[in-house]
Amino acid sequence: MRYFVVICVLMFVTLGATAQDNSDLEIIRAAFQNIRSEGDIEKILSYEVQEDKAEELNIIMAYKAAGECMMAEYVFSPISKLKYFNRGKKNLEAAITEGKQVENIYLRLLIQLNVPKMLNYNDEVAGDLEFLRDRLPSSSIDPDYKRLMMENLLQVTKKKEHREALLQIQQAASS
Repeated sequence: MRYFVVICVLMFVTLGATAQDNSDLEIIRAAFQNIRSEGDIEKILSYEVQEDKAEELNIIMAYKAAGECMMAEYVFSPISKLKYFNRGKKNLEAAITEGKQVENIYLRLLIQLNVPKMLNYNDEVAGDLEFLRDRLPSSSIDPDYKRLMMENLLQVTKKKEHREALLQIQQAASS
């Protein structure tokens, strides 16, 4: 009986520790990286944050805003596409204004490099590249996630000079 109680306590402690390891930010990051459909984006947009760490809330807000921009890919009407994009862009810019951090700048750059030029959302590309060059290598973000961020940016960039800048950032972040 005593053995059974010890096993139950150990299982409870292990499960509790595992649940705590998955913060809201980690859950949102994983969900964002696994977007494959409109339903995946809707899960991000409807996700209810359980924590109240201000810095993480700002980054989560940025991921939700980027998801809203991406929702434009999944609607048919050009008007709806523009509404989703503009609302997401506005919310992303608000997150950046509230607290300029590596991840919200990464998300803005990812969106800027991926949207059509006619949307005129590319004014901050050079500044965002510079910000990431200066801050990504020393940020506390997990190195595997930094690598994933850089792979995502390299995947969507079309201009040679942007690619070269991203490769330099990637190299510095890997060091």
